[in-house]
Amino acid sequence: MNSLQHISNDAPLSSLLGALDTDGAVIVDQLLAPDLVARFRSDMERAAATFDHGTQSADEGVQQFWGATTKRFTRLASRSAAFTEILLHPTLLAVADTLLLPHCSDYWMNTGQMMIVGPGEAAQGLHRDADNWRPLNQPGGFDVTISCMFAITDFTTELGATRVVPGSHRWDDYTVRPSASATVAAEMAAGSGMIYTGRAIHGAGANLTTDQWRFGLHLSYVLGWLTPEEASPLGTDWAAASRLPERAQRLLGWRCYGAVPGDATRLWTVDYEDVPVALGLTSAHD
Repeated sequence: MNSLQHISNDAPLSSLLGALDTDGAVIVDQLLAPDLVARFRSDMERAAATFDHGTQSADEGVQQFWGATTKRFTRLASRSAAFTEILLHPTLLAVADTLLLPHCSDYWMNTGQMMIVGPGEAAQGLHRDADNWRPLNQPGGFDVTISCMFAITDFTTELGATRVVPGSHRWDDYTVRPSASATVAAEMAAGSGMIYTGRAIHGAGANLTTDQWRFGLHLSYVLGWLTPEEASPLGTDWAAASRLPERAQRLLGWRCYGAVPGDATRLWTVDYEDVPVALGLTSAHD
C-alpha cells in the first residue's frame, strides 16, 4: 500500500469505520472548518512562542521519543477556546462511542497535545499508543484508545507527515518491529485529520526542511477506567472548565466516571461525589 485511504468529511460513519478497521488509520479530508483551523493555529502559535524545543527530561529514551527540535505542550483547553470545538467534534465522538463504549461506561480525553516538529528533526521511533496500557494491548484485543492527528499546517513527506504501518493493528504478533520502508506517509491538507486506533504502528516523520515547522494536534480518548497520559484537571482549572459544556468537563476529568442511569459505579470522585459538587464549585442539580 502506498497511501492511506482518504474519505470526505461528510462520508457516512460506516465508511470511516470500515477504512479504520482495514488499515488501522484513515484520513478524513477537511475535518475541521477553515475558520476553526485559523483560530486554533493562531492560539497555538502564540503558545508555542513561550516554549523551547526538546524536553527537560534527563531520560535518553524520552529525549529521543520527544525530539530534539520538536515543541510539545498540552493544557490546550486553557490555551484556546477553539480547542473545545475540536474536543467535542461529532465525528470523533461518534468513532469513540462506537469503539470504546462497548468496553466502558464512559471515556475521557487521554491527551490534547501540540506536536510541532521543527526543521531538521529526525523521524520518531515507531510505536503503538496503546502500549501505554501494555497488558491490555494484545493481538486480537479491543481498543483502549482512539486518536486523531489533525494537520494544523499541511502535512507533507518533506515536512514530517506522520508515518503509519497500515494493517499493523491486525498483526498476530505485536513484538514484531517493522522497518521504515513498511510505513506510508499520512499526507493531508491543513484541517484534515488522521483518525487511528491505538493498536496501529506509527510515528512522526522526519522534517527535511531547514526553515518550516509542522503543526500537528494529537487528540485522543481513552477508556474511562484507565489512567490517561495528561492530568487534565491540573492543567485546566475550574475557572476555565466551568465555562465549558458538561461533556467537555467530563472529558477533561472535571466530572466523575459513571453516567449510565441506574448504574451506581462512580470513579474519579471526591467524598464519593461528582468532583465540582464535592468541592463546592457547583450544586448536584447544575
